[in-house]
Amino acid sequence: MDTKNFIKLTEDHKIVPVFFNENSDVVIKTIQASYNGGVRIFEFVNRGTNGLETFKKVSKHFSDLTDLILGVGTIYDSQTAQTFIESGAQFIVSPGLVIELGEYCKESNIAYIPGVATITETITAMHLGCEMIKIFPANVIGSAFAKAVKSVMPHLAIMPTGGVEPTSDSMGEWFNAGVNCVGMGSQLFDKKKISSGDFEGLEKDISIAVEVAKTINM
Repeated sequence: MDTKNFIKLTEDHKIVPVFFNENSDVVIKTIQASYNGGVRIFEFVNRGTNGLETFKKVSKHFSDLTDLILGVGTIYDSQTAQTFIESGAQFIVSPGLVIELGEYCKESNIAYIPGVATITETITAMHLGCEMIKIFPANVIGSAFAKAVKSVMPHLAIMPTGGVEPTSDSMGEWFNAGVNCVGMGSQLFDKKKISSGDFEGLEKDISIAVEVAKTINM
């Protein structure tokens, strides 16, 4: 998926879940619960030793859900990105800015969202052709950084990730700073519910977060 369409979707849906589990069945059930709860963009995190195999199963399982956009995060190089894109990844995220990865994604017309923590990294990402950045770790850097970026590069879309909570206060702080969407991992997914198989409860938690995000005036 190209960056402009990806950014439009993030503006419409506001929450991008970030998740990994070595068990593909758990990942599938978590994504389904997220989808049922109103999520339409999902970032699978490439961790562990079987990330690619897990994603292949996940991508195949959801191939009929054409309105669900699946991407992959924690990517560090273009070779790894290529294997995931060939397996169905529709966007690529990295925890830091990787120039050769950005160049590859631009050539491939795939949205690339690099993690940044400084203005210099942000400008470098912009010159690379990135139209969206990921502020990471968001809870360390703070929403004031998003405001600073928007003041000098208002055309850049922003997705803070790390420590953002599914509450009106937490999400509101970031949306009021000018971000397009928020990435959420452990704050959104209750580990106890996942481990006990309570995916209906997880779906309810996610639907509440989605509705809260919709009510925030930006």
